[in-house]
Amino acid sequence: MVPTGGAVPTGVADPRRLAVLRATGLIGDRSFSGLDRLTAMASRMLEAPMSLVTLVDQDRQWFASAVGLPEPWATERQTPLTYSFCRYVVATEAPLVVMDARADVGLCDSKAITELGMVAYAGYPLRAPGGAVLGAFCVADSRPRRWEYRELTLVGDLAAIAASEVAALLGAGELAVAHQDAEQQRAFLEALLDSLDTGVVACDPAGRLIRFNQALRYALDDDADPALSPRQWARRLRVLHPDGRRFTAEEMPLLRALAGEHVRDVEHLVVGRDDQRLVFRTNAQRIAGPDGSVLGAVAVSQDISAQYRTGRFRDAELAVHRAFIASTDPADAAAAVVQAVGTALDWAHAELWLADELSDMLHPIATWTDPQRPAVHVPASLGRGSGLAGTAWHEQQPVWVPDLAAGAAPMTADIVTGSRLRAALAVPVRGADQALGALTVFAPTAETKDSTCVTLVAGIAAQVGAFLQRCRADELRRELIQSKDEYIALVGHELRTPLTSISANTELLRDTDDTTAFGEVRDLVEVIDRNNSHLLALVGELLDLAGLDSGHTQLHIAPVDLAALVGERVSAARPGAQAAGADIRARIPPRLTVAGDEARLRQMVGKLIDNAVKYSVHGGPVDVVLVDNDGVAELDVTDTGIGIPDDERELVFHRFHRSSRARTHGIAGTGLGLALCRTIIERHHGTIAVSPPADRSGSGTRISVRIPVAAGSAR
Repeated sequence: MVPTGGAVPTGVADPRRLAVLRATGLIGDRSFSGLDRLTAMASRMLEAPMSLVTLVDQDRQWFASAVGLPEPWATERQTPLTYSFCRYVVATEAPLVVMDARADVGLCDSKAITELGMVAYAGYPLRAPGGAVLGAFCVADSRPRRWEYRELTLVGDLAAIAASEVAALLGAGELAVAHQDAEQQRAFLEALLDSLDTGVVACDPAGRLIRFNQALRYALDDDADPALSPRQWARRLRVLHPDGRRFTAEEMPLLRALAGEHVRDVEHLVVGRDDQRLVFRTNAQRIAGPDGSVLGAVAVSQDISAQYRTGRFRDAELAVHRAFIASTDPADAAAAVVQAVGTALDWAHAELWLADELSDMLHPIATWTDPQRPAVHVPASLGRGSGLAGTAWHEQQPVWVPDLAAGAAPMTADIVTGSRLRAALAVPVRGADQALGALTVFAPTAETKDSTCVTLVAGIAAQVGAFLQRCRADELRRELIQSKDEYIALVGHELRTPLTSISANTELLRDTDDTTAFGEVRDLVEVIDRNNSHLLALVGELLDLAGLDSGHTQLHIAPVDLAALVGERVSAARPGAQAAGADIRARIPPRLTVAGDEARLRQMVGKLIDNAVKYSVHGGPVDVVLVDNDGVAELDVTDTGIGIPDDERELVFHRFHRSSRARTHGIAGTGLGLALCRTIIERHHGTIAVSPPADRSGSGTRISVRIPVAAGSAR
């Protein structure tokens, strides 16, 4: 029965029905082509001017499809509920057939008659898949009409088809919602995984990669490619054992997990972006569905490169410490230092440079190159601010170059190209109050600045500096002990022997009577005089040496033409040399100026030339060569004399030491000449060394002196 008046039928306002209706997503101004075909078919086959699919809400009806609906309702696709006959179909959940609504007591006042032109009406329930009536499928005529049975059957069938179409639309909507939900979940999961610093990779049941998160994509400079088989992607990803062997497909943690193994704490190397080597610790496990089916596997890889490098550096520091304990010679320990640093960083090349105070230049004391890489050209020397090591040494600050190929490095292009090295780090090796050199390391790949790496390399450089300081302190301690021994020898022999002789001869003189003629004791007086002269010379040289050693004897620093001074001493020594059968040959530049004490330099040069002549007991050539070698004045005095035994060569600069060969040949001397020469040279910031002649075999001695040309601060 159709209720009278404008009241909303009870079934229309049912909250459960309305909830189902609104959940369908069909309400609105959308059109549905499948429903449009059904309403067009109904209008055509029944020759009905109007055919509708309505959705009845609490206060209005919506047209999901409409044929013959007048304006403005056709455009608006909705009317108030007072325009609706379909609400009665919803309320009763049964068909409603009306031949003439104007004659129906319950419908005659409906605006559907006056506004929509509905006089005859036939409507069937439009049901949702759960059975709830959403609205109606109806046809209408603008004049009274007796609906035949076949016509009503057709409307009922079309209503059932429309319900199926609605079910399909609802299913598609649910799928769309599910798809949207899945997309949201996927986006959420991707954002979550990409926010992790830890690398995540997943594969499907066939072992094909389906997911890399952002951390892994960046580290590997690659992405998952489902088109690759497990063996293909295992070859493409450069995953290495700690010893450098490549992982096989069967060894990959992800595929081991897919096979059912629970993989924990597998450490491996990965060659990633720009050939950078990273160290990962990986856990992996299989992913199973609720029914136990294998859905794939997931692996989580944590980048432990920093921790790994720190551990390697602890080992390197220990290796360096052991090398320093085992050696007292910087050159011997340096090789262990550069190898320890290079292998700890897993970089390709390392160098240790030490400064030469005379030339103010750096020289490489040790280098190391990865055996798997080509040799690297290392310059013989570097000046302040020149090259990577020279820059760190001069600025006394670490220098990091992320990529040598970018052209910003303080290195020549040919060295950069030839070495095939990319990143570089140089740190100064510091002493107590100055930089002593630099430690440099080079990587085969570009590297962004790593403060941990800088700190670790600087720590080893500090060890090197402390070792050099210790070596210097040990050297000074040995020199002090040596000085004490020398002065004991002085008292025990060099002074006692002539004093004993003087005392003995004095006693003999005392025993003579007053009538003894001087001629009878002349020999005694001459022995006393000779020993007295020796003592005076010895004491004079000792006082001179002590004054220079202590700094009490001041040097008078001024520009000195060393070439002229050497030439003068050569000329002065030639007559005596010729008398002894020696031939002094000189090679001296026109001019070579140094800052120094002219008298002391003359004293030093004279002693060296006099010694060369004195020890050439059989005559022969004496070569005096002076050159300017890269800002250092180098003086070589070489003779062909009796030479110095190899085991005595380090002792020649000790006070009172006299070569066994000199004593054998009865050559007179105090044993202080070379000691005095060394002190003079060291006060001029120079060095002196003794060696056999470079181009002669057998006998002879070469004395090499080096003095900085610009040594304006001689002590």
